[in-house]
Amino acid sequence: MVRVLVCIPHFFRRKSENSGISNGSNLDSLEKRLSEIKYCYQQISAVMAPVMFTLGTEGRIGNNLVEPIPKTTHGDVILVSVPDEHLLVELSNEGKIQARIWAGPPRQLGYQCRRIFARHVGQYDLYCFIEDDTAIVDPAFFRKVAKFYETHGEDKVLVPSRFEIFNYQSRGWRAYLGRPGFRTLRLPEQKGPEILTLQDFDGEVIFEKTRDSQAGAYVITDAQLRSWMKRPGFQAPTERQTYAKFDPMELAMIPMGGRLPIYRPAMGHLDFLQVHHVPSLTCNRKTPREKLVEYLDPMLQKEWDVWVKKAPLPSKERGH
Repeated sequence: MVRVLVCIPHFFRRKSENSGISNGSNLDSLEKRLSEIKYCYQQISAVMAPVMFTLGTEGRIGNNLVEPIPKTTHGDVILVSVPDEHLLVELSNEGKIQARIWAGPPRQLGYQCRRIFARHVGQYDLYCFIEDDTAIVDPAFFRKVAKFYETHGEDKVLVPSRFEIFNYQSRGWRAYLGRPGFRTLRLPEQKGPEILTLQDFDGEVIFEKTRDSQAGAYVITDAQLRSWMKRPGFQAPTERQTYAKFDPMELAMIPMGGRLPIYRPAMGHLDFLQVHHVPSLTCNRKTPREKLVEYLDPMLQKEWDVWVKKAPLPSKERGH
């Protein structure tokens, strides 16, 4: 059993003059943001739930129709927010959730997640930070992370691939983000193998070392957390970082403060360990969307032409 604590920093701007955050999904309407965070929270909760069910088709609920199946991943999910600027009331209307309110700057919510990890050190195997607009949909996600650390050691950090869904002409594609990331967010080079591998059911999975940790999520072990807690900058930005005007929201997403080599799935293996950035903001911005559409139009036309050629002729044209 892998026991996991998930902390989700959550913020929703109810008053524009008091937002503290003015970019990304925080510009969306209450209804859109509520729908997104409900989806993300429900998906992660389902991955973390201690059981899953098999349902029968006879319309009755009984021992033979609903069967709890023990899972190998279990734990807790906590939403961390600031007073008034959140959707916790709307979320709670549909069921109980675990939440913590912190009276600090919204852009430092990620640091408050770290403090919650520290309070629970020794109680979990893995500690996961993930943004409130990002979902984990793979039931094996945390087992894969645990296997990576078991195989390659805890002197390395693993982050997932991050994708959006690009929709065009009633079709959908995964658009992976962060390859490469912005130069200003790249971390110093750390010693470590350039490539690491794991064995999956369909062969070898390759991970590559990266200087870009921005993935909307990270997962660390209990031993890594204990080590990180002793370092400056764990609970709040350091004086040097503040003086240099680093964004605390971006800093909070760097696992282990960037002091260990960071790995993520390599090209061709991106879907082995991935999270879903639900708003799809990046791939639908003006330039990325134009480039994607420019590529997809001829590709879709070619697919259509091939399909038409292979389609059977109407019966009268076949001589029947």
